[in-house]
Amino acid sequence: MKNPKPARPAPRPPSPAAPSSLPRDDAAPAFGGFTGTLRFAALVYFGLALLYFLPALMPGKGIYGSDYLAGGYFFHEFISRSFAAGHVPKWVPYVYGGVPLYANPGSTFYPFRFLADWTLGVKNIWPALFVIQFGFAGWGMNLLAREMGTRRWVALVSGLMFEFTGLTMSWVLAGHEGRIIVVTFAPLVFALIHMGVRTGGKLAPFAGLAATVGFALLSFQIQNAYYLLLGAAIWAVFLVFHFGVHRRRGELARVLGLGVAAIAFAFVMASVNFLPFQDYVPDSPRGMSGGRGWEYSTSYSMPPGEIADVAVPEMHGVLETYHGESPIKLHTEYVGAVVLALFALGWAYARKSRYWWFFVGLGLFALSISLGGNTPIYRLYYELLPGTKKFRAPNLSFFLVVLSLVSMATLALEALARMREERDAARSPLRRTNEGEKAFGAATWILGGMVALGFVLGASAKAGTPPELAGAVGTPFRFAFFVLLVAALLWAWLRGSLGLRPAVVLLAVLTVLDLGVVGRPFFRTVPAPNEMFAEDDVASFLRSQPQPSRVWVLGGYRERNYLMRFDIDQAGGEHGNQMQQWNEFVGAGPGVDPDFHNFSAPSGAFLNAGNVRYLVSGQEIAAPFLREVHRGSAFVYENIGALPRAYLVPSLVTTNVPGGALQMMSAPNFDPRTTAVVNSATPVQLPSTPLHGAASVASYTPDRVAVRTQADRQALLVLADNYYKAWHATVDGRESPILRTDHALRGVIVPAGAHEVVFTFDPPALRTGLMLYLLTLGLLAAYGLYLLATHFRRGRHTPVTAEPVPA
Repeated sequence: MKNPKPARPAPRPPSPAAPSSLPRDDAAPAFGGFTGTLRFAALVYFGLALLYFLPALMPGKGIYGSDYLAGGYFFHEFISRSFAAGHVPKWVPYVYGGVPLYANPGSTFYPFRFLADWTLGVKNIWPALFVIQFGFAGWGMNLLAREMGTRRWVALVSGLMFEFTGLTMSWVLAGHEGRIIVVTFAPLVFALIHMGVRTGGKLAPFAGLAATVGFALLSFQIQNAYYLLLGAAIWAVFLVFHFGVHRRRGELARVLGLGVAAIAFAFVMASVNFLPFQDYVPDSPRGMSGGRGWEYSTSYSMPPGEIADVAVPEMHGVLETYHGESPIKLHTEYVGAVVLALFALGWAYARKSRYWWFFVGLGLFALSISLGGNTPIYRLYYELLPGTKKFRAPNLSFFLVVLSLVSMATLALEALARMREERDAARSPLRRTNEGEKAFGAATWILGGMVALGFVLGASAKAGTPPELAGAVGTPFRFAFFVLLVAALLWAWLRGSLGLRPAVVLLAVLTVLDLGVVGRPFFRTVPAPNEMFAEDDVASFLRSQPQPSRVWVLGGYRERNYLMRFDIDQAGGEHGNQMQQWNEFVGAGPGVDPDFHNFSAPSGAFLNAGNVRYLVSGQEIAAPFLREVHRGSAFVYENIGALPRAYLVPSLVTTNVPGGALQMMSAPNFDPRTTAVVNSATPVQLPSTPLHGAASVASYTPDRVAVRTQADRQALLVLADNYYKAWHATVDGRESPILRTDHALRGVIVPAGAHEVVFTFDPPALRTGLMLYLLTLGLLAAYGLYLLATHFRRGRHTPVTAEPVPA
């Protein structure tokens, strides 16, 4: 007589619409006690992040980042010095004729930046930030997985898949901490939205959402934050319908109200950046009305062929071996063999999940943005999505593709775990049940297909590699090797030949190793900044000269902002969002950065008026107006016609024509010593008699400049620093208007006699933003202390029951 077929286990009931806590995990005892908690997950993620970045935290070591070392580190030093001196950094006089710090504040007011600076010093700000952010990436993904109903060990692996994913790990090399801050918070934002909607509008998740989004906005990576908020909004709408909240008006109103309030709170927190920046936008080269055009907005679109790089980055090469279509590529989209194998399995095992289909849609939507101008659909986004015309690099949205792939892989792993659990519940080997035989067979075919695909992609990568790079690209079959290991592991586990604990450990190790092989080249250490950026002979010479005076650094000498360390002002530098008027003054190029063609004018008017006294070059220069004053690691030349930082001009002309001052100054006979061009709608006149007098800088700090003048008649004082509307001037303590002079400089009319003119920079928008920032941080801190107190108070009265651990 045949043995009766075992009854098919009943499917796991769906989670209730609004449970009061995380979904129950029936598999948690497999790891038991503390190891099944979010605290253990945090220990794993933050511990691995610390281990990864530990080399950069060691004495005598620093972290490499191309943009960071070219310009960003010196801003961090300036910001740290300012805060240590007890004042808020506002104006940066050292690059591009001076810029407000909030033109590109970066992570100035990011709370974890303060924490890293105060505890570890400016050298370690970056690696410490990365330890924190990548720890949050894993922990947030873990929480999101738990919110979607996965068991704890699945969530643990899920966090590793996102924490070490290629895209964010590779941004370390480029020096893009703002992007990393936003993207590593993305899973946590999604998890908190889910928790808020699932609980029917409890306050705590939305308070957490406000803090997380606020911290992301404080990174000032506006484009990544824009994509994050766009994806989060779509997620929130989906969840409202998924949990049926749209049918309960009171609950819907509470959820929507708290959601909008959380985002508004986040923007209020970030107002320390956004309020003053809003005033700056019209002066920015990136803030032109209507954007900078289609070509600019679609620059750095992701080439369609590079979608294959999520599996085989060797297809188009990595870093020095890159041979794709992008003009610059310092990152990789690699998501790992574990993610892609599980993603493939998800089509067979997870497609009944609404979450899975949501992330299919979100991933495709984000991919269509990433492809940018390579597809006609981006024209629709360009015209309809607010702000898109002011962005470039649509490929930045690819992090939502990565988040979607990891989420789909997570849901697939949960589905496989459930299938394996059902086999165990039936007390029959998987391969002996009809349903199990069918399911196991599908997994075998899918995993086998993934292995075959890995070898096909590897062969394509090898065939498509230029011969001159063939020896440097690496192993194109690396992905096939890892996918083979993943397939064997999953096959053995599903078959029942491998227990849960070793399967989870091996899966976690494979995930980290696979992603680490690709991601590790994007993390490099260098000598500590005090050694790497030690004062050289050129900086020492320039510091010994009378200051303030401006330097124009040509090619072949050091990092672009190196001289900032020594309080030496430059006509150029590394910034990316300097003032457009200064770009035009020195010679605006076709892009965001100037080409300095005005400095090559035969009259020397722009060089002289801008107080450009020294030129530093890696090569010798021959020009009648230059004399060599130092020869060492570079050549230093003095511009013998340069005017001082502050000087008196006897006569002026006015213009209200855009670019009129530039046209006049470009005339061969224009002399900034005798004539200044003032942008004014009303005529301004000076006496026509000869002028006898002088001006001298009495004190010069970033936010305050004092100038003493002595003249026998009324004159125009010119301060050769960037004009900006938030600067104010007083003459002997009385407010006096600042005139925009010679297109980009500051001018003040001074009467006859001896006077003191004081220029101060204290923007009201920054003061308001700073007060709001501190207020919101205080409110969050108070609420956090309240939650902690409540938690501990409840803990003292709640008996603790240990979970059983199987033998």
